[in-house]
Amino acid sequence: MSSISVFDDFADDFLAERVPRSMIIVGSSKVDTLLSEVLAAYLLPKRAKPKDQDELLEGDRPLGTFSSRIKMTYRLGLIDESLYLVLETLRSIRNDSAHSVAFDAGQSPLRERVSELRKQVAPRLSYEWTRDRYFAKPSLNKPEELQCLLLTICVLLEGIRTKTTQTRGRQATVGISKR
Repeated sequence: MSSISVFDDFADDFLAERVPRSMIIVGSSKVDTLLSEVLAAYLLPKRAKPKDQDELLEGDRPLGTFSSRIKMTYRLGLIDESLYLVLETLRSIRNDSAHSVAFDAGQSPLRERVSELRKQVAPRLSYEWTRDRYFAKPSLNKPEELQCLLLTICVLLEGIRTKTTQTRGRQATVGISKR
């Protein structure tokens, strides 16, 4: 199965969601997975046995959290500052959604954070492409708009993931370590 087909399957399942809290948590989970895959594609292979968890990316490891993955993909130059800010906004929204008993996307501070996410993502050409491909209509209601915002972030990271190649290491420093 191609990665496009796998992504479209995710998109179909994601678009079936109708509850904003679920959309945010599921969308953020996909973003977190994509960040992990981008880092795994870029970094040198893990030293752990194939069946063991990655010593950097999985479980209670240095790059095992949403926050650390966002920061590392930015610091390695795999995403630009504007996408970094989008991801930090999404992380804040996800934390509100996942860690608050009371949840209302229309109440402060969540309303302002979703508005900020809209300002960061909706002007992008990728948002328009996502809307055209998955919604096929120019005007979206609030839940559809939230889905389109989240799906656009996923589309961007999927594109980055497919273009990411493994580092060969820094040859000047690797050479010194061999001496």
